[in-house]
Amino acid sequence: MKSIERKINLLLERLARLRFIADELKSFVDYEKSMDKKDIVERGIQISIETCLDIGKIIISGKGLPEPKDNKGIFVVLAQAGLISDESLNFLVPMAGARNVLVHGYDKVDDALIYGVLKNHLNDFDRFITEVQQAFLSDAGG
Repeated sequence: MKSIERKINLLLERLARLRFIADELKSFVDYEKSMDKKDIVERGIQISIETCLDIGKIIISGKGLPEPKDNKGIFVVLAQAGLISDESLNFLVPMAGARNVLVHGYDKVDDALIYGVLKNHLNDFDRFITEVQQAFLSDAGG
């Protein structure tokens, strides 16, 4: 599926940019002081989450899986279908909520949470990518 490949490439590009900033920032204080970097990181994480949601929607539609009731439900459906791990589910469900705050409650963004994702959880996005790719490799083989 070309659309999923395109989305994965977008996600990988965004994660590379976030990792570059993560390497530049030496502390939470540095993060808090740099409004430009905060804006870049917030937007990068938002796009990363939205890309995961888009990938999930494409998979659900393509595989005829049950329609989720909300964004968090996208990841629940994928996990119930055995396409993503419990680890990915436990990361992505709260990220769907964080995405809502970044988009709709931008005045309530928790800087510590976003910094924590930047410094400690970018690999969780990588795990999701790997799981999605494995699901499609198994489809191609069978």
